[in-house]
Amino acid sequence: MDSTEDTTSRMPPYSLRSKLLDDFRITISFIGKVALKKVNGFSKSMAIMVSVFLVRAIVGGNIVPQAISRIVNALKDEALNTAIFGFWLFIVSAIIYAATEFILFKYFKKLAETIIALKKSVIDSIRANGISDSPEDVVGRISSDIDFVIWNMNAVLVTLLPNIFTGIVAAYTVLNFNMYVGLVTVFTLTPYLMLAEYYSRRVEIARLEERHEYSVSIAYIRDVVYWRQENGFLSQVLSKWYRAILRVMWYDRVYWGVSFFTQFTSIGIISFVAVLQAYNGAIDVGSLAGIISATINAHSALLNAMWALCIQGQNVAAIKRIYVYFHGMNQRDRGVLETPLMQTMRRR
Repeated sequence: MDSTEDTTSRMPPYSLRSKLLDDFRITISFIGKVALKKVNGFSKSMAIMVSVFLVRAIVGGNIVPQAISRIVNALKDEALNTAIFGFWLFIVSAIIYAATEFILFKYFKKLAETIIALKKSVIDSIRANGISDSPEDVVGRISSDIDFVIWNMNAVLVTLLPNIFTGIVAAYTVLNFNMYVGLVTVFTLTPYLMLAEYYSRRVEIARLEERHEYSVSIAYIRDVVYWRQENGFLSQVLSKWYRAILRVMWYDRVYWGVSFFTQFTSIGIISFVAVLQAYNGAIDVGSLAGIISATINAHSALLNAMWALCIQGQNVAAIKRIYVYFHGMNQRDRGVLETPLMQTMRRR
């Protein structure tokens, strides 16, 4: 436990390499070398999930703003047919969103199968090779970390993909309405990426410590329940876990607080620029309404997409704890896991 405390108490060093990209490489490596190999049909379920979110991105990022634009222009021009067409676009959008939710069931079913398969694989690996870590921590890795990795990997994918797709389509929609307003919109989206990079560089260390203390606490809780022996160890572990999870929650608040400020400030700036364009005759009222709608979609999407990458930073900590138990991990795999952050801590 001491070695974990020594490494996880240090703040990550500054580096020109992107922590977000390093974390993404680790996540993709885990999916490709573990999930796809251990679970039959996982690749097919992933393809279904990606296809669903592509369709939804087109609907939410383009069709809905176009529907709003048509309805507003119909009221201005007193064109009932145009308004009716806009209403039909909303109905079609609702049907697509509802239908695709049921299509996603196969993907979520496969996640549950993945958890079972990976736990069996880890147990088989331990039976064959034994363990070098503390038994208490290993119990936590099997009973808790595998579930944590799979469900957080799901949270990353189902948040990142639809929001990235929607954000790109929505930004493209604004560019189609008006190039000048579109460029301003794209510029105001960049702070989310910088904020996510800041978050991911700091949260992994706190999450590594939290996962370790949580795993150890499971074994101590078992001792209390079965043998009524506590000896003060459980209180110490829970106190360390509490300090670690507080750090994670603080970084969460930093991300969301700054992101919300960025979101609403940016929407206000873009709306002001769009109104000036409408006042100068560059766009009509319907286009103005469509721009504001697409801008809200773009900022909400990018805010949530970058949060998915933040979750990824937490999940990578747990992936590193269980990756070692899977067969076929060569030197290249270890190089993927050993990000500059972890290499620096190991040298200290």
